[in-house]
Amino acid sequence: MSVHKSGMALTVVMLCAACGGGASPSGSGGNSPPGTPSASLVSPGSEDNAPRPAKLLFWSGFESGVSVGAPRDCYESGCWQDLVGTDAASGFTWPPRIAGSSGQFQVRSGTNSAPSASTITDYIVNDIQTVSGRSGAATRVLRTLMKQTSCTGTASQGATSCSAQDPYLLEPTSEPGDLYFSYWRKIDPALLEKLFNGWHVVFEWKTTGDYRVIAQIVNWGGVAPYWEIRADNVANGGLPLQEFWRVNNQSVPVPIGEWFKFEVFWHRSKGADGRVWMAVNGQKIVDKPGPNFGVNSNPINRIFVSQLYSAATYPLEQWTDDLQIWSAFPTAKPGDPWYDGVYGPH
Repeated sequence: MSVHKSGMALTVVMLCAACGGGASPSGSGGNSPPGTPSASLVSPGSEDNAPRPAKLLFWSGFESGVSVGAPRDCYESGCWQDLVGTDAASGFTWPPRIAGSSGQFQVRSGTNSAPSASTITDYIVNDIQTVSGRSGAATRVLRTLMKQTSCTGTASQGATSCSAQDPYLLEPTSEPGDLYFSYWRKIDPALLEKLFNGWHVVFEWKTTGDYRVIAQIVNWGGVAPYWEIRADNVANGGLPLQEFWRVNNQSVPVPIGEWFKFEVFWHRSKGADGRVWMAVNGQKIVDKPGPNFGVNSNPINRIFVSQLYSAATYPLEQWTDDLQIWSAFPTAKPGDPWYDGVYGPH
């Protein structure tokens, strides 16, 4: 968090005089389900801290109380890792609980790499850092660093099936319904020096096997980078490849090495009222109506909230701040603690 962060933190401190230093915002808050805010952080009678909208499902700027756990449960291609703790500014606890979801990093070093908890950091590191945020002020953020892959070392994995990547995955247990995600992202300033005729994933979701929506930065043919948003059936279901639609947006700039806000909303439907919408720095990059179910009508079971997956050479890193999840487009105005600076027209 940056522009609105200091004011929000002051509000929370005033409301949270009994807070401890870590997992629970209050002595009685420890029984709250993970991913939900402590009731002590909502003051119905306060003009400056009005009750949060019911459709605000999760919100965190990786503030004090949030940390990255040790790698765990390693397997032939990677390990798992957690974000844990209660955000001292927003009061929400990691992981988010969206339609029964769990949440964790899939720290994937590459096919048949067989890492251990002690060697996975030779490939990928997740941590919380304090850096200069979008306003120029110091802010805590999630930093992701991919040093190399197990298949190609520091060379590009673009032409391989290595699939080295580091998504923070939400895994709903049922169709989650309408969802809106936003966050602030800073991409490695050297990306364009390292990405040759390739792709860099920004966001995606997949069903249990028949539908995927993915947003990428691409520079096919060596042109200037642009946004490519695609719907297809590449969802690990073993189906013959089918692309449903593709939008190439070359008018909205791709910010490299600077903070930008990414927003995505979707409404799933088998009819004309389906919708996939995304915006960058308040400018729409796609607004696609129409059906967005696959052949088997499978539910969404993977949302790649924060993803570092690229055909660039390595090392490569990125930074993420101010994640919000809503069940509809946000209702926010200047002065609201959750107001997040810029919003795309919808």
